[in-house]
Amino acid sequence: MRTIHKYQVVISKEAHVIDLPESANIVHIDYLVSKRGVYMWVEVPADMMAPKQPREFRVFLTGDGIPSDASYLGTTIDQHLSEVYHVYEMLG
Repeated sequence: MRTIHKYQVVISKEAHVIDLPESANIVHIDYLVSKRGVYMWVEVPADMMAPKQPREFRVFLTGDGIPSDASYLGTTIDQHLSEVYHVYEMLG
Protein backbone atom coordinates (compact mmCIF):
# COMPACT_ATOMS: atom_id res chain seq x y z
CA MET A 1 0.00 0.00 0.00
CA ARG A 2 1.13 3.59 -0.70
CA THR A 3 0.20 7.07 0.45
CA ILE A 4 1.11 10.65 -0.44
CA HIS A 5 2.89 13.01 1.97
CA LYS A 6 3.59 16.74 1.63
CA TYR A 7 7.09 18.21 2.20
CA GLN A 8 8.29 21.80 2.12
CA VAL A 9 11.28 22.59 -0.09
CA VAL A 10 13.04 25.58 1.43
CA ILE A 11 13.68 28.48 -0.95
CA SER A 12 17.42 28.97 -0.52
CA LYS A 13 20.73 29.02 -2.37
CA GLU A 14 21.59 25.82 -0.48
CA ALA A 15 20.20 22.33 -1.06
CA HIS A 16 17.55 21.14 1.39
CA VAL A 17 17.90 17.54 2.62
CA ILE A 18 14.75 15.44 3.14
CA ASP A 19 14.83 11.83 4.35
CA LEU A 20 12.53 9.86 2.05
CA PRO A 21 11.81 6.16 1.67
CA GLU A 22 13.97 4.58 -1.04
CA SER A 23 11.02 4.06 -3.40
CA ALA A 24 9.61 7.61 -2.96
CA ASN A 25 8.20 9.21 -6.11
CA ILE A 26 7.68 12.99 -6.41
CA VAL A 27 4.25 13.49 -7.97
CA HIS A 28 3.53 17.24 -7.69
CA ILE A 29 5.23 20.60 -6.99
CA ASP A 30 3.30 23.74 -6.02
CA TYR A 31 3.60 27.11 -4.27
CA LEU A 32 1.13 27.45 -1.40
CA VAL A 33 0.20 31.10 -0.93
CA SER A 34 -1.24 30.49 2.56
CA LYS A 35 2.09 28.97 3.70
CA ARG A 36 4.31 31.25 1.56
CA GLY A 37 6.41 28.31 0.44
CA VAL A 38 7.21 25.68 -2.17
CA TYR A 39 5.90 22.19 -1.43
CA MET A 40 6.14 18.82 -3.08
CA TRP A 41 3.82 15.86 -2.77
CA VAL A 42 5.59 12.54 -2.62
CA GLU A 43 4.15 9.05 -3.07
CA VAL A 44 5.69 6.81 -0.41
CA PRO A 45 5.09 3.32 0.98
CA ALA A 46 2.48 3.30 3.76
CA ASP A 47 4.97 1.26 5.81
CA MET A 48 6.41 3.77 8.30
CA MET A 49 9.36 1.41 8.87
CA ALA A 50 10.48 1.48 5.22
CA PRO A 51 14.21 2.30 4.94
CA LYS A 52 14.89 5.98 4.26
CA GLN A 53 17.66 7.78 2.46
CA PRO A 54 18.62 11.47 2.45
CA ARG A 55 17.80 13.26 -0.80
CA GLU A 56 18.76 16.82 -1.68
CA PHE A 57 16.40 19.31 -3.29
CA ARG A 58 16.95 22.91 -4.32
CA VAL A 59 14.77 25.73 -5.57
CA PHE A 60 16.18 27.85 -8.40
CA LEU A 61 14.83 31.16 -9.65
CA THR A 62 14.49 31.91 -13.34
CA GLY A 63 17.92 32.91 -14.63
CA ASP A 64 19.87 31.08 -11.92
CA GLY A 65 22.67 28.78 -13.04
CA ILE A 66 21.65 25.13 -12.63
CA PRO A 67 24.34 22.46 -12.13
CA SER A 68 24.48 19.68 -14.71
CA ASP A 69 23.93 17.03 -12.02
CA ALA A 70 20.52 18.50 -11.05
CA SER A 71 17.35 16.69 -12.13
CA TYR A 72 14.26 18.83 -12.92
CA LEU A 73 11.09 18.05 -10.90
CA GLY A 74 8.73 20.94 -11.56
CA THR A 75 7.99 24.66 -11.75
CA THR A 76 5.56 26.71 -9.68
CA ILE A 77 4.56 30.37 -9.45
CA ASP A 78 3.87 32.76 -6.57
CA GLN A 79 1.16 34.88 -8.22
CA HIS A 80 1.40 37.62 -5.57
CA LEU A 81 5.12 38.31 -6.03
CA SER A 82 5.27 37.32 -9.70
CA GLU A 83 8.11 34.95 -8.79
CA VAL A 84 8.75 31.62 -10.50
CA TYR A 85 10.41 28.70 -8.69
CA HIS A 86 12.01 25.67 -10.36
CA VAL A 87 12.57 22.61 -8.15
CA TYR A 88 15.45 20.23 -8.83
CA GLU A 89 16.83 17.17 -7.11
CA MET A 90 20.58 17.44 -6.63
CA LEU A 91 22.10 14.11 -7.68
CA GLY A 92 25.81 14.80 -7.26
